[in-house]
Amino acid sequence: MPQPLALIQLISEQTMQNLLPLLALKPAKVFHLATPRTAARSAYILEAARQASVETTREDVRLTEMPSIPETSRAVIRAMQEAKADALAPVVNFTGGTKLMSIGAYEAALREESVSLYVDTDHRQFIDGHTGPKLNSVLGDDFSFTPHQKALTVNPIAAANGRQRVTGGRDWKPYLRLARHLLEHQHHEEEAWCATHGSKGLCPNGREPRRADDWLPLFDKPWLLPPRVGELALEAGLARAHGAALYLPATTRPDLEELAQTERPEPQEYFDAVRPLQFALAFLSGGWWEVAVVDAASRSGQFRDLRWSVNIGERRGGFDLEEDIVGVDGVQIAYFCCKRGGLKARLVPLLDELDNRARTIGGRFTRRFLAVYQTPTAQNAASLQRRANELNGIEIVTPSDLEALEVFACRRS
Repeated sequence: MPQPLALIQLISEQTMQNLLPLLALKPAKVFHLATPRTAARSAYILEAARQASVETTREDVRLTEMPSIPETSRAVIRAMQEAKADALAPVVNFTGGTKLMSIGAYEAALREESVSLYVDTDHRQFIDGHTGPKLNSVLGDDFSFTPHQKALTVNPIAAANGRQRVTGGRDWKPYLRLARHLLEHQHHEEEAWCATHGSKGLCPNGREPRRADDWLPLFDKPWLLPPRVGELALEAGLARAHGAALYLPATTRPDLEELAQTERPEPQEYFDAVRPLQFALAFLSGGWWEVAVVDAASRSGQFRDLRWSVNIGERRGGFDLEEDIVGVDGVQIAYFCCKRGGLKARLVPLLDELDNRARTIGGRFTRRFLAVYQTPTAQNAASLQRRANELNGIEIVTPSDLEALEVFACRRS
């Protein structure tokens, strides 16, 4: 029977280089060497491993704020000695932490002639540190991340970055026929947008009601969608028919009528009551594009665990922020932000927001996409692409990409 392992790791702001060795080695014990700034990440990593079905015992080793090479080296040696006293074979992961910490951990592994490894996230593989016995003595002959991909869904990757709450998202398939129709019939898409947010639409100029009693008149206002769009919206449950006319769904009308009579309604009750209405309005004024994109991403075969309209992180004041599309590409988060676009769309500033949000879920090791239905042209397109490149390659998706699908092909981070 192989000797059980002890994994000794350096904790930094990025967590994938600590999570992946846990999944690969399944150690009996893990030593996490962290500074005060990074100490909280240790719990995130262990929770992510647990969600990926790997359980281990953790021992935290607190270092100073700016550990030197000797400090780190001594701490790693002490951890290795403790592991050996417990009849565990030590393995040193010298990937994380500062450069000085990494050098100190490597020096300790070399001095003690221990197995060591480096996690190469760019090339999706482990690298033997050659400080003692060969890495294949504990890892086998496959150093790639491939055997461990299935264990990583959106949930453990988000947990590794401190996002414990991840919802399952919506099923996009009931809305796919409508989304495809709008994608293939641009004039119908434009008419649907005008019927929803145009100057004579249900919510003129995109201004939705802010109070319960202001929503009530919309239930009785016809929704003038193109006939075929109306049929498909009815089929998808986004509209209701009364006679020959279409209207907003009225499932929460009694709730809004009650809230309209309440002096101080609870924010959560209000959000719950208006959510089906906001969803229907948003879908027919651009939200359908998200379904077209998630369907294409699914057809590409590049991603796993794709989720549409998913909530990640805790609610804030009754409001629950929804991510458009989140999935996994290999062992990294794939994050999609979808926008209808148009002349007034402020897409360039949006890229920074997209980048920040993606990294809070997946860390630095992410693929990021901005999908735009009304494709920018001329100077706007050039500015958008330039800023996307500056942010380490945010990938732009347009309608023409949804059939060829090459845009989703694997790209090195």
